[in-house]
Amino acid sequence: LVDSLACIAKKGVVCMTGILGNEWTMPEFTPMGDIPSLGRLTVYMSDTKSLDKAQLQHFIEAVETGQIKLRIDPSNFSLDECAEAHRYMEANQAKGKIVITL
Repeated sequence: LVDSLACIAKKGVVCMTGILGNEWTMPEFTPMGDIPSLGRLTVYMSDTKSLDKAQLQHFIEAVETGQIKLRIDPSNFSLDECAEAHRYMEANQAKGKIVITL
């Protein structure tokens, strides 16, 4: 988290969406010192314990039948092109979600 915060641009945002190892405390993290003055830290949490398989299947079928349309940018970046994909996103060129192929 601290490494990510050190890399953000002015007015940049780091969103923490999960944590590995089931440890929700960070003894080396000091918000006043680690969050840049022109940056933001946000957190996304969910109390969902497990995904309802029927609900997921309904979503998949809605995508397959076109009831739900996903906006995915037509470009395709490899993992080696991740920096280029980020520049593409920062330049506001993406027409939807950007896909990085592993």
